[in-house]
Amino acid sequence: MKLFSLPSIRSALTLAALGVMLLATPAGAQSYECSECVPRIALKTNLLHDAILTPDLGIEISLARKFSLSAEGVWAWWSNNSRHRFWRIYGGWIEGRYWFAPDARQRSLTGHHLGIYGSCHSFDFEFGHKGWQSDGLMYGIGLSYGYSLRISQRLNLDFSARVGFSSGNITEYEPQCGIYSCTSRYHKRYFGLTGLEITLVWFPGRGSKNNPDYNL
Repeated sequence: MKLFSLPSIRSALTLAALGVMLLATPAGAQSYECSECVPRIALKTNLLHDAILTPDLGIEISLARKFSLSAEGVWAWWSNNSRHRFWRIYGGWIEGRYWFAPDARQRSLTGHHLGIYGSCHSFDFEFGHKGWQSDGLMYGIGLSYGYSLRISQRLNLDFSARVGFSSGNITEYEPQCGIYSCTSRYHKRYFGLTGLEITLVWFPGRGSKNNPDYNL
């Protein structure tokens, strides 16, 4: 009685050959196929905020090639009490973005993008003899659109704008005889342009580590 038939021997040899071929495949080729599986991380700052003495810092993480999640914040606490000038603001926003082809297929966080964001801020601005202060936090939600272009191997420059709705309580005041007198309080609702960005984007790392260009 035969223990193994000829077809079964051929099948076993075929499976063994396939296994050898898979094991012999270079590791680089496997990582090449899954290059987009590894998230890219970018640090960024809005140069327009920096220009008006409002330090800005953010982080953005790619999710596959066409999606990303961004978190960004601002903080400034400048004052000149003798001249009644305040420039105080802190807050931030979270944004999810969709990136359009073809640029997004070749390089992470590059090309046209459309996003939806949510924000919250607190502020106190005074210029001379009148001031405006948020009573608690101002909240906002809306859409963004922009374009990010490559300027070097690990740097991008992102131009974008946000349009949306914001709401919160505001107090107007005037400094008088060493105290601040409230002149009015009201609830502010606003719909329109809520932000402009010229953002420097940096991908930290060396070589192929966190490289924004895919398949390297």
